[in-house]
Amino acid sequence: MKIARLVLITSFLLVAVSQFTSASESTCIDNLTDGYTADSATHTLNINDLEIRDYGNDHVAFSIKIVRELLEEVGCRRNDVNFGRGSRGRSHSRCEQVLRGTPSSRVCYVESNLGYFFVTRDLLTNVHITFNRWD
Repeated sequence: MKIARLVLITSFLLVAVSQFTSASESTCIDNLTDGYTADSATHTLNINDLEIRDYGNDHVAFSIKIVRELLEEVGCRRNDVNFGRGSRGRSHSRCEQVLRGTPSSRVCYVESNLGYFFVTRDLLTNVHITFNRWD
């Protein structure tokens, strides 16, 4: 009897936590898309306004850090995003130069549980992040 009751309470707590996490992720997407008014949205951050260490040639790590900065700016919680999980299981993030030999043409694609992000830099200090939510 006590074991059945413990299992029932544990099951209830697991369901409640998963619903809370889902609601929190949904709120984060709402913040990123200005109230779901669009399926994608572009944001710009100025690197001079942020404290970001030098990631050298690890452009994916830099892009994930920039996305984290954006998420914090729009009011998302750190636990709302999971960069290891995409729409089809494990995420696949990468950076490529659109025009080989031209570093300014680099685009980074970052997958997460919320959706995917394109991260680009201009020739000054701005980073442009385009968020696209999963359908």
